[in-house]
Amino acid sequence: MGNLSTAVVRLPAVCGTVILLGSGCASHGPSTGSPASAAATYNKPDVVLCQGNKVPVYALENPRRASELAPEAAPALGGLNVEQFNPGTWLIAQESSDRVMLMNKLAAPQDSGQGDVRDYTYIVISTHSMMSEPGKPVWAVVESSTCTPTLDLGELRAGGVTLDPASPPVPESDRLALLVTESDCNSGQNAEGRVEVVNLIETESTVEVVIGVRPAIAQVASCQGNPATPFTVDLEQPLGDRAVLNAAVMPAREIAIPKVP
Repeated sequence: MGNLSTAVVRLPAVCGTVILLGSGCASHGPSTGSPASAAATYNKPDVVLCQGNKVPVYALENPRRASELAPEAAPALGGLNVEQFNPGTWLIAQESSDRVMLMNKLAAPQDSGQGDVRDYTYIVISTHSMMSEPGKPVWAVVESSTCTPTLDLGELRAGGVTLDPASPPVPESDRLALLVTESDCNSGQNAEGRVEVVNLIETESTVEVVIGVRPAIAQVASCQGNPATPFTVDLEQPLGDRAVLNAAVMPAREIAIPKVP
């Protein structure tokens, strides 16, 4: 899989942006980065993103089944194309009188091999569908894909992150060589100069890094897949035996060497 944004079926998309990370944000050069303060911390977010859709964290931590939808939203389960997903026991991620989003934890994570590891499948059911007419709303599936809960990085986008197999981490080094694959369409070009360290937290046992990619300026881009961008993160002390975690996803996931196709 060459592009992290594949397999999204969306008619139409409804997305929003809220900056959840305050301290520890910094912008760096094209190939190396470290935040202004490696001791910076960030609060646990109230909302995460699932392919651009806002999902309250409490909906994931205290899930309610689709069968518990409120009366005004319950008709969504009888909408067009809903039955094929069999979502009766899926959790409620969004709920209103005209839009319902349901998520289901995958039995095994979906790993693209480029650091894009997805934990959930989801559908969005809405009355704002192509089948609706004025005064005659029709519930229907307008979006379906897979995702993993991701921090909202504001103007930046979270990408796939792996260790660089050409420069694997060694205990005595105070630098991490990573490969970052942009999720947005970029005409098959890498993200050189647009990768940034949003946050870096070093503890005795872990190095937790949040990497973001600033979108390209180009207004039109094709989606044939993007190559990985080499990116180096500077640490305040040698790595030692600490685990390296991608903290842009929730929960944080250990960063590994990319899988060979």
